[in-house]
Amino acid sequence: MIKPEQKRLDRSIHTGVDQTNIRINLAAETGNPAQFARQMPEQRHHGSKRLDRSAEQRQGGREDVLLGECQFKRLSSSSFLNPARLYRLLKLMPVLVLFGCGENIYDEIELMPSPTVYAESTFNPLPAKIDGELQAQSKLFYVTDRGKAGPGDKPAYYNNRRGQLSRAGTASVRLSPSVQNWEQFIDITMRGNRDRKYLLNVDKITEIGVLPYSVSQLYPDAPSAAAMEKAGREFARQIDRQLALSSNKDIHIYVHGYNVDFEYSTLVARELEHFLGYQGAFVAYNWAATPNRLAYFKDQETATATRRNLRSLIEFLSANTEADRINIIGYSAGSRLAFEVTYQIALLNRSGGGPRLGDVILISSDLDRSFVGHALADGILKAVDQLSIYTSGTDAALGMSSLFFGRDRLGQSWSEKGDVWPELEEALVALDKLEIIDVTDAEESSVGNGHSFFRTSPWASSDIFITLLTPYRAQERGLIREGGKAIWTFPPDYPDRLSSIGTR
Repeated sequence: MIKPEQKRLDRSIHTGVDQTNIRINLAAETGNPAQFARQMPEQRHHGSKRLDRSAEQRQGGREDVLLGECQFKRLSSSSFLNPARLYRLLKLMPVLVLFGCGENIYDEIELMPSPTVYAESTFNPLPAKIDGELQAQSKLFYVTDRGKAGPGDKPAYYNNRRGQLSRAGTASVRLSPSVQNWEQFIDITMRGNRDRKYLLNVDKITEIGVLPYSVSQLYPDAPSAAAMEKAGREFARQIDRQLALSSNKDIHIYVHGYNVDFEYSTLVARELEHFLGYQGAFVAYNWAATPNRLAYFKDQETATATRRNLRSLIEFLSANTEADRINIIGYSAGSRLAFEVTYQIALLNRSGGGPRLGDVILISSDLDRSFVGHALADGILKAVDQLSIYTSGTDAALGMSSLFFGRDRLGQSWSEKGDVWPELEEALVALDKLEIIDVTDAEESSVGNGHSFFRTSPWASSDIFITLLTPYRAQERGLIREGGKAIWTFPPDYPDRLSSIGTR
């Protein structure tokens, strides 16, 4: 689970839970505006709805935006399109991209708002009480091809350079401030009854070893084949042990976006694992993104370079564990990686067989729409149980991406601009395994720059978790769409529609 643990001063691994002093950490925000801005890799958010709105005000109302350690005046939409200002900005961008402004440390996040489905209904994937079995079931796994941190690196565990080899391990996460008992823990995290911020920090990393599918022949410091085979067996054994303790037998893989370090993406993964009720086994796939807002194009290339490693991980888990399905959650630049790997798997297994892919979820995706169309024509849906694409009409980050590429991105709203003509609409509606969900009308989906709605919006997060935990289709999950239309949306009475979901 989001690991409740005993309060401690050092960063040692959690070995048990003291029911009288539970701690779980998922933090994001601090009181210092400059520090808070540096903490916003995948966009920070406000706390629970019951908190004051100061966090949102600092995010949305500040005049300055920090890019790494560099500061720029925020431009309004009208001033940004001023030709003279745009020309000066574009002249400056190559210098900034080449030289950057240093790498940041994102080692703390704030617990995301409780998903509406938990706060407003009886649906709750967590057990009524904590015990030793739940503790064993709550392990968070990671696989990374980052380099191991050395004496000269700022990061504590893995650095921000490509390490090439795929290393597996487990992570322990601390919640602060401490919680007194399991009931209070449920009340705070699932029901949203909070009167303050709750933060998450990585407490301990335990590496299992380098996995055997790594291309070790190219790297002189790689372990022996025997050592990698041993690490692979242990990794699979621990995954299977976790699956045996869960009623859900799926493996969930979270693929993060750009501008993050190892700790930040690990914390988001732990947060997602918690709100999934520690059902199945959860793996944070931690590719070597750079914690710098100006490293977008560098990280795009890195994401492309790690496709084999992610595909090999999926193939390894499918062949060596008892998992029923493998679900992939791709966010932002990570959605590009998740989709391209799914596409590779579909092409490699056209005759059948291959990894057991379940739900593939793309959030705030910066993919090119025509590329996705080509993949659909090539039969990518045959390789998955369902492909869910979450879009938004208020995603400023994708607006900037579309400016650079000259084309709208997959994660931008389709319905607003008349992008879906009748023939295409008819074809999309006919694809039973495809769901396109527009979150523009979902509560709090536009917080900050609107890019991290899967964490800021309790409506959007609810739909994602229901998708992963149940067989419900969009209409059963409370979404609506007009007759003959391809895009699903959130109705104003969405919370009321969820009230009975726990009793179905």
